[in-house]
Order: sequence, then structure tokens, then C-alpha cells
Amino acid sequence: MGLGVLIKGMAVKLFAFFCIFCLVLASLPVLPVLAQEEAYPLIFGKKPETEEPVLELWMDEEEYVVRPGECLWDIAENLWGEGARYTDILEKNKNMITNEDLIYPGMSLKTAGRGYIVRKDAKYGGVQMGEYSMDMPGGWTAGVISSGDAYANFALSGNGISGIACLVQDKRQETEADVQDWQKAAEKVQKYGEENYPGKVSDLTFEHYGMENDEAVCLYSFTYRADLADYEMDGVFSCRVCVGMKLTEHIQAQFVGYAVDYDIESCVRYVTASFEEHTQGYDLDEFTVSDSNMAISPESPWELEGMFNSFAWIDEFFTALFKRAAGIEPEKSPKENLVDKMTRTGK
Repeated sequence: MGLGVLIKGMAVKLFAFFCIFCLVLASLPVLPVLAQEEAYPLIFGKKPETEEPVLELWMDEEEYVVRPGECLWDIAENLWGEGARYTDILEKNKNMITNEDLIYPGMSLKTAGRGYIVRKDAKYGGVQMGEYSMDMPGGWTAGVISSGDAYANFALSGNGISGIACLVQDKRQETEADVQDWQKAAEKVQKYGEENYPGKVSDLTFEHYGMENDEAVCLYSFTYRADLADYEMDGVFSCRVCVGMKLTEHIQAQFVGYAVDYDIESCVRYVTASFEEHTQGYDLDEFTVSDSNMAISPESPWELEGMFNSFAWIDEFFTALFKRAAGIEPEKSPKENLVDKMTRTGK
């Protein structure tokens, strides 16, 4: 057998093997893309057994009417996909349910759930100020972030494109009113984002929780998109933004987080829920945190007077980044930007 015939025969066999391999590969099921693991998950049901401190959050109350044949496990399974969370229903209705096996059709139950966040990074100390404190995500640093006219002189920065701008102020009546009627406030946020940033803001979601001492935690998240063709570049930029607000007895703390390829929602929820005020030793008649030289801009007016306009801030922050990357605007260092803005605002 000649060498040419041998090579030709091997080539035919290899081609046949390749075709069979492609057919087999094509017949395999396409695996779904796994959801991004939460950095600081909100765990429902039983309180986690851990030596680390745990944050406890309560969901908004809802009414549920028992249907024929249902038990508490069935209700929890239908509502949350976890039958083991029937203990949340039992806890909420302990004055009504004396025997967990005895509920009847037509019975109206409160179904607010309870969730827990393990403060796995509390051991690192976080941010400790005289009047307040908060946990910091592991590996993050505190400092200044600045881009164009968007800056914050107190912020947390993570790896890659991720950060959380922080604004801590004295509690305002307008903010308290918005938080107390969060559903109405959420409608305003939704309308504002859709009307003022069409094509840029989408996938809005909202959360509301109660905590100890009648403290409230509110969050809203959205996807921010930008067509890079507007800046003479190819592609579409996309990131997730999460805004958290916590009201304590005297303070309101707001956090505007953004990230690409990072679970910013659970991160901002964790930081927001971990915020605590420390008023012991202070004269409450003169207590204030609003003069602590914490500043964030631009402070664009919008429908929610007591809350910072995160849409305007995020849009300015990334627009300036894209312009610098495209060479449309000269680049300045964060320090130069901060000095310029503090000079203009007198802060």
C-alpha cells in the first residue's frame, strides 16, 4: 500500500470521526447559565447556626386566605417554594394559631417572612465613626470616587468596576414619609427612571424590610445600559445598580452601588442593613451628622425630595468615564476633580 493511499485513508477516517463527534455534541443538552451566587444571601426560614453575628430583616406583611386542603407547609411551599418556611407563618400568627395542624379554609393569615444575613465580614471592623458604623464587604476599601461631575468623598470600592457611594445625613421628614409608604415611593421611582432615562434604565425591582427598633430598610435596583456608539466605541455597556436606604432614630443613610460581574444587590443590602447609629454620650438636642463634611454630587432634584437622585449620579458617572475613554474630554485625576468640586461647592 502506497504512502499516499494510507494518508488518504486516514484522512477519510478522521473526517468521519469528526462528523460523528459533531453529531454527538449537537445532541447534548445545552446547559443553562448558572445564576450568579449571592455574596451576602438573604436566608429565609430558620436562623442560620453560626458563631458570626446575624442581621434579621422582616418582610412587609401580606394577607393570605387558606384554601381547602392546605396546611402551613403547603402555603409556605406555594408562596416561597420552601415548605420549611412555614415557621415564619406560624410566628406571625401565633395569637391565632394554637395548633399548627389545625387551620381551616377561609382563615386569613399574615404571611410576612423573616430573613437573615450573616455578617461574615463584621470581624474586619468595617467603617467605625463616632456617630455610626457599618460593615464593609471583604476586600473592599474606603476612599473617594469621582468621574466627571459625579463624585462622593466617602465611598467603598471593590475589584473591577464596582463601588458604593455613601451619603449619611440627619433624618428628614420627607424621607420618613417616602419610606413609610414605600409602594407609592416605588411607583415614583419607576416612573422617573422610565421617563427620564429611556433605553438606559430597565429591570427595576424594589425591596422593603423592617428591623429592630422600628428601623426601615428600602432598596431599589435597576440595570443601567449605554450604547457605546454614542462615544465612538463599539458595543453596549451594562451594569447593575442597587440603591439602599436605612432610617435609624436620628440618621438616614443612603448607598448607591454599581458593579459589572458582581452581585451588587446583596452587597448593598448587607451594607445598608448593617448600618447602625451610636448616640450614647451625645446631646440629642444638638446631635447631627449632616455637618461631617460628607458630600456627594450632582444632587439633582426629583420627585423624592428626601432621597438622593441615584439615576442622575450613575448616568453622569459613567457618561464621564466613556467620554474620557473616547478622548472626548481631557482626563483629570480623582483628586483634581474632588478639589475642583469642593472649591465650587465650598465643602
